[in-house]
Amino acid sequence: MKFPKGIGRRDLTYAAILGSVAGLAGVLFFILLLSSMNTTETETAEQTSQGKEEEVIPVQSTNNNIEVDSSVEFFANQHGVFSSQAAALEFTSGYASLNTSAVVEVDGSYYVWSSVTPIKEDIVLSDNPTSFVKPFKLSGGACTNPEIQSLPKNLQSNNRSKFYFEEGNVPENIPEDWQSITSAISSLSDDLGVARLHLIAHYMTKNDCLKIEF
Repeated sequence: MKFPKGIGRRDLTYAAILGSVAGLAGVLFFILLLSSMNTTETETAEQTSQGKEEEVIPVQSTNNNIEVDSSVEFFANQHGVFSSQAAALEFTSGYASLNTSAVVEVDGSYYVWSSVTPIKEDIVLSDNPTSFVKPFKLSGGACTNPEIQSLPKNLQSNNRSKFYFEEGNVPENIPEDWQSITSAISSLSDDLGVARLHLIAHYMTKNDCLKIEF
């Protein structure tokens, strides 16, 4: 077999053109391949994202076990605190001025109060027996009965019309025995502080969900 002694200019040019075309074709193919891979990855990511979104289950909140913040600050005219109810009642029996007082039990201690008001300046201190202002918060947030739950807010009013109602005009959020209690108290005193005190003492005794915090 004979080989040509040399490569002509035309052959070199032709070879160069073929090489350029082949190289360009390779580059185009590589670019198309990369573009195809990116498109596939994007579609896969979108499908994965959509799948995750579909799997998300919305959480429904419930208010069944959530306590309502219904605490209200009051001020009591306090004359003493005792370890038993008997001792507290014995103390009150020794003073005629305490004939409209009440004993309020809080965490095993028995407090002798003569009035309760939402305004500190309304307290009239006593010298015999000595008294002082006792701030506290009354909360009905743990109560499920709406009438008891709203009791602290209702007792916060200083409007007599919020305590004493005409027959047939009792608001829906007032406990059924409210009127009988206020009627009995009014025969002893027309002071709203006294009425508020006895309402608190009464409903605290009947409803463990009512809380007093100092």
